[in-house]
Amino acid sequence: MLLKKEDNQLLTETNEDKPLGEVFRQYWIPALTSPEIEADGKPKRVKLLGEDLVAFRDSNGDVGLVDEACPHRGTSLYFGINDGCGLRCMYHGWKFDTEGNCVELPSEEETSNFKNSIKLKSYPTYEINNIIWTYMGPEEKQPPFPDFYWMHLPQENLMIERAWQECNYLQVIENDLDFVHAAFLHKAHGQQSVEEGALSTDLGIDPDHPLVKNPPVKQHVENTNYGKRCIAVGVGNEEENAFMEIHYIFPFYTYPPRFEGEDGMWHAFIPRDDHSTWAWDVQFSHDKPINKEVQHERRGLELDEDFKKLRNMDNEYEQEYQLKKDANMTGIRGIANQDHAATETMGTIVDRSNEHLGTSDKPVIQMRKILMRQVKEHMNGNELLKHDNQTLKDLYSGGLYDDKHKGWEEALPLNPKYKIK
Repeated sequence: MLLKKEDNQLLTETNEDKPLGEVFRQYWIPALTSPEIEADGKPKRVKLLGEDLVAFRDSNGDVGLVDEACPHRGTSLYFGINDGCGLRCMYHGWKFDTEGNCVELPSEEETSNFKNSIKLKSYPTYEINNIIWTYMGPEEKQPPFPDFYWMHLPQENLMIERAWQECNYLQVIENDLDFVHAAFLHKAHGQQSVEEGALSTDLGIDPDHPLVKNPPVKQHVENTNYGKRCIAVGVGNEEENAFMEIHYIFPFYTYPPRFEGEDGMWHAFIPRDDHSTWAWDVQFSHDKPINKEVQHERRGLELDEDFKKLRNMDNEYEQEYQLKKDANMTGIRGIANQDHAATETMGTIVDRSNEHLGTSDKPVIQMRKILMRQVKEHMNGNELLKHDNQTLKDLYSGGLYDDKHKGWEEALPLNPKYKIK
């Protein structure tokens, strides 16, 4: 699906006055991790969908996510004092609770009712598995909180990372739905000693792994009640094919491909603004504690206090030219760093009117179609896709090996509960 310039603009602009921004605000968004804020501790700046916000945890442990600008005269509340169940502006002492109510107005007479007319913009939050989520849309359209599979696993089975990615969210999602890129961007030249549960080392994926051993793969895309299921079929061994799947859960969540015995992965790609993305990784082990050290090393994300990568465009992702010849195609260590290098070097918003798409881009094309269709539905005043928690709570990617004479529909059939009714 080659996009015209105006369509590319429609699918990449996410501020609150843009159609896609209005769509995204009608879904729950991971905003920050729980350890980033503590009761009566320092507030945390959080930028989401082009909005400058501040998160804080009050004396009772409740979380507020509010506009950074004080409604008095615009001073940043990030520099305020968080204590006594509220955030107080340093300029004139105005104090707000987690719901944005003005609870103290010391610059006015005690008898004044002025504070009752003051309201700081705030968003509801929900905290689970060490992630603080928010909903930024109209109250009357607020959906149930999404019940993802990994949310039911013990905390020790999870590893959560978020990183500031220097490009538009759409480039990041498209990369995650691209089966074939792994065979180049992530393929190690030689055999890798991979730890139990891990997909790769920091150099890349073992060349015998189905994700990288046989491009091009045959691809198919199914419509589902959560978005799209993308299937790839490649050579597994002499007798069997490898059947792989990616789940795209509208509008910005994914499960990339995994096989039995490998730890799972869930992603959320949330626009920070139109030129940067919060890339969320939740790695999960189904039945035992996850090896966080191994998974962190293979992903390779070393971040500063603002969650920006230490390996980045400025230092060329610490690329080693000899490593390109000896170990992998990129010369970059860390699977995540390799992905970030590919998407960030496109520019912060790629011009899709200049693309030359091939058959390997089928999942990307199909994702753009549902995104465009949903935006147009919203612009026409129609309802958006609604998630069914009975669907989400059991959903994750599960590839398998099966007889090479079988079709993908037989080997990896879609569970009837995921079909559109």
